[in-house]
Amino acid sequence: MALFSTSPGAGARDIKATQEEFAQLRNFIYETSGIYIADTRKYLVENRLGNRLRELNLKNFNEYYQYLKFDANRRTEMVKLFEAITTNETSFYRNPPQLKVFQEVVLPKELEKLRAAGQKRLRIWSAGCSTGEEPYTISMILHDVLKTEISSWDIKITANDLSEAVLASARKGVYSEYALRTTPLDIINKYFKKEGTNYTVDPKIKRLVSFGHTNLSDRALLKRVDRSHIIFCRNVIIYFDDEMKKQVIASFYDNLLPGGCMLIGHSESLHSISRTFHPEHHTGTIVYRKKE
Repeated sequence: MALFSTSPGAGARDIKATQEEFAQLRNFIYETSGIYIADTRKYLVENRLGNRLRELNLKNFNEYYQYLKFDANRRTEMVKLFEAITTNETSFYRNPPQLKVFQEVVLPKELEKLRAAGQKRLRIWSAGCSTGEEPYTISMILHDVLKTEISSWDIKITANDLSEAVLASARKGVYSEYALRTTPLDIINKYFKKEGTNYTVDPKIKRLVSFGHTNLSDRALLKRVDRSHIIFCRNVIIYFDDEMKKQVIASFYDNLLPGGCMLIGHSESLHSISRTFHPEHHTGTIVYRKKE
């Protein structure tokens, strides 16, 4: 998940927010989603939300704030709001060095531990899954590692995002060639079916993934997620302030089973956020492991 698109909506430039209106709306977004918007991004709020005001026939951002707070259709508009302030720049097999460590080190170790304990139940959480490329990539890696043995395993990849729109797209599992720009050719041939100019994910890959809406700032919601052996939360926490980062990471720590691990984005770090994880350094990535 990424915050904002750089391209303004058509006709949105002529609607400006006062500093007070911006602060009011910024605080509302933070309280409801945990996403923090810096003062320097005021123009992006105007660009991305200006069209919402025009469609709702509202005169200014204060009226929009009141609409979000009190109108009978506020829940529907919240979905529109989150769609407007987040963009979802991602692809299959993104960040190959990290995925190599996951496929060759993290996953085999976890599978072997479960086999030794006589358990074949694996739970992985993709938090901030966007349009589905990440959880489907995880499913493909699981199929490559387990091969025919996968049918004897109880595997669930929980994939959550704030935006209902991207979740609807993810469930379809249909992608443009651009989404496959970082995907090895043999993976494309093995796990996708080309239909016209689009590529559809193999149903057996989709079967392991369960998509659902969640808000990472809502601790009660996060407690409903199955306890996980592995958590992916890549390129999400960089959009939170330090207080929210600590809250979200604490929720992930509580969710992880003993010995479980978490992978975050290559530009993200837990250095000043949490000391509860044990960092394991590998070429191209850091794996954050919960103590046994």
